[in-house]
Amino acid sequence: MSQDSMASDEDSATSSPISMALIDPKPLTRRSIADLLAMAFPECAIVAASTCEELLEIDERRIGTPNLVVVYIRDAGLTKTYVQSALELLRVRLPEASTVVLSDRDDVDEVNRALAHGVRGYIPTSVEWEVVVAALRLISAGGTFVPADALRSTAAKPDDQPEGERQGRSDGLDLTPRELSVIDLLREGKPNKLIAAQLDMQENTVKVHVRNILKKLNAANRTHAAFVANRLLGQNGEPVALPDSLRPIDQAQSPVPKR
Repeated sequence: MSQDSMASDEDSATSSPISMALIDPKPLTRRSIADLLAMAFPECAIVAASTCEELLEIDERRIGTPNLVVVYIRDAGLTKTYVQSALELLRVRLPEASTVVLSDRDDVDEVNRALAHGVRGYIPTSVEWEVVVAALRLISAGGTFVPADALRSTAAKPDDQPEGERQGRSDGLDLTPRELSVIDLLREGKPNKLIAAQLDMQENTVKVHVRNILKKLNAANRTHAAFVANRLLGQNGEPVALPDSLRPIDQAQSPVPKR
């Protein structure tokens, strides 16, 4: 449902807070995707806009503030200035909202760039609709979604790793042995509490290690750190699967929760 099709009764529209927004410059796909979102999330008010600026103008008219914004960038890459500007504008003007990139591209570099810009999800249009819905529910609940294939492709095959190569790569990252232990568990999607228990350390100490890891890897968040580590350390790691309540029919894509 686009802005002009949200509801015929303006009072009805303003009485419900907007919890999800879609940004898509093309009217046909904007309307189609918004209608699909409305059917998949009947508990949410949906608003659609052609640009970030239009969305912010709608917000200024006090229709509501979205807590999740889906930005359809089509086949434009994250290297495009206008895409970067849009994501930065959302980050500054809607800091509490989770931004999700919907893209016609699914290459690893694009996922990495998106995570570096602080988005909470990267969804390629090649996935099934059930996967999109499950991913958005996960992100709304505080998780982070990236395509499972992107995570797997960052990890080198064991046969391709000469003995001692992983240690050499870790030395180049300037990670301490303790930080390496933490990041290995981080890559498994484990929360701080479980990491602390497994490594026999205080949870606050784990938080300090995680902050140091994010800084050293120049990562925007835990998922981005795991993504970068998979690439640099070259050790295979499986992403965390969707909870049963969110698991889609097609399980080719698996989100990695953000704790």
